[in-house]
Amino acid sequence: MIGKVFNNRYKIIEKLGSGGTAIVYRGQDLLLNRMITIKILREEYANNTDFIRRFRHEAQAVASLSHSNIVGVYDVGFEENMHYIVMEFVEGESLKDYIRRKGMISSPEACDIAIQILAGVQHAHEHGIIHRDLKSHNILMSKDGQAKVTDFGIAVGMSDVTLTYNTSSRIMGSVHYISPEQVQGQAVTEKSDIYSVGVIIYEMLTGRLPFLGETPISIAMQHVQGELILPHQLNPKISMAVSYVVMRAMRKNPDSRYAGAKEMADALRAACESEMNGQAAGAAFSEDEGFKKALAVTKPAARKQARPARPRQLDKKRILILAGAGVLLIVLLLVVGSLTGILGGGKTTEVPGVVGDMLSDAEAKMEDKHLLVDVEYVTSDQENGIVLEQSVKEGEKVSVGRTITLTVSKGAATIPMPDVMGATRKIAELTLTNKNIMYNITEQYDEEKPRNEVIFQSPEAGVDIALDTVAELVVSLGPEPISIIMPDLLGQTPDEANPVIEENNFVILTTTYGVSYDYAEGEICEQSIAPGTPTKTGAELSLTISEGPGPQSKTHNVRWVVTGDGGGHNVIIRVSD
Repeated sequence: MIGKVFNNRYKIIEKLGSGGTAIVYRGQDLLLNRMITIKILREEYANNTDFIRRFRHEAQAVASLSHSNIVGVYDVGFEENMHYIVMEFVEGESLKDYIRRKGMISSPEACDIAIQILAGVQHAHEHGIIHRDLKSHNILMSKDGQAKVTDFGIAVGMSDVTLTYNTSSRIMGSVHYISPEQVQGQAVTEKSDIYSVGVIIYEMLTGRLPFLGETPISIAMQHVQGELILPHQLNPKISMAVSYVVMRAMRKNPDSRYAGAKEMADALRAACESEMNGQAAGAAFSEDEGFKKALAVTKPAARKQARPARPRQLDKKRILILAGAGVLLIVLLLVVGSLTGILGGGKTTEVPGVVGDMLSDAEAKMEDKHLLVDVEYVTSDQENGIVLEQSVKEGEKVSVGRTITLTVSKGAATIPMPDVMGATRKIAELTLTNKNIMYNITEQYDEEKPRNEVIFQSPEAGVDIALDTVAELVVSLGPEPISIIMPDLLGQTPDEANPVIEENNFVILTTTYGVSYDYAEGEICEQSIAPGTPTKTGAELSLTISEGPGPQSKTHNVRWVVTGDGGGHNVIIRVSD
């Protein structure tokens, strides 16, 4: 598939991952020369009219939307029995992977992400589209922190009369994020999306999902009747105000939730601002009966003194309680009966082999077999995200809904990348060498940064890197050279010449000292590039500083008249200086 070109325009570059019904690739739009995402319906569903309808519906649903927090759809097509959608390419990771990597996310960051998600959801709702499958897997996080909603595969219009079960008797939506009304087969509204966003915020703030269980049935039932542990009770750093927003979004009764995504975003923004400012968020949450009850769930009940019995009232209460319990039991039996059929209660499935697969591919395979996945990360010399082990062997028969634990590599042991931005080249090299980090250095001209200053580093400071990571540094060469005539520095002292040297960004290689009869001591008497010679700014230059004239030779003529007596004579000449 790599290298294939659709419609003489969309070229597949590499596989990014896969889901239950489609495989996702990174591609290139050859016409517009930009990166794209190409989503291709799996071959086994290429002739399935239901899946084809949903696949095309996703393209049609998103094509009508244009928002910075929704992944855009550019094109849709069919070629060589393959259905494909061409979408915006988002360089980054899913919010699910981001949570797995970071654990609990701080309130300010979680609020910022959630408000972006709600902005995209609000835009979809304004155009009559309900997502129905919002989950952290379907939120893409770009490298600059922008959240984008994707995967509108089971979205519906608000005017459609729709239940949450499809013709294959499977729940439409992910069981960990699904709203109570979807579990019970009731009509879906925009408030169903509000509930799912509440689950996503809960997951960000606490690092875990609100409801856990061994089977999809047990998880789904908790959405209907389970008590919610509030986020601030799991993470004390979260304020009660933020907890209240999450609790209200996740109320069982849709009418008790926020009226819309914008109202929820405004409430979340106010709660986070009050938390950051250390202020109370007002009386709204403290007076809310639902919030009081939720708080009371985890508080020990106070002992009450025995009171005299009131037979008549007690009998009435008993009748009401029994009647209510009977109704609840009937409802639960109906729900459990439906869920058992929907989720395959009592059926078995064969565990697929996923060792060696990327986690996203492994999850898709497990989902196809109606199995749940739990992930444990370990340090390994294998690539980050590779499945190393699975708790149940390939080919074994297990009950539908069984949780399979996958041991996944988080890469080799890591160390934090030091901050060398703004350091000199020598300091940066010494810092990385002391940390045993390999590096490459690229030099480039920069109009603002001085020569030899580090102006870029990758990875960024603070990022955990494997010990075999090769860091990339870019070092400034200073401003790009321009042609000039070499100025005359002769006869100037170094201090006098320095402004000219700096202005032209000359690099002084060597400075030596020598005897000069033409220049006074301390003056420049030689320069390696002669004055008036064509050169460039930033040129390398060597200078010689005069030591003065030094010792000079002296001559004196001495005349001596030798007598002609034929005898020998000694001549002594004494010189003093």
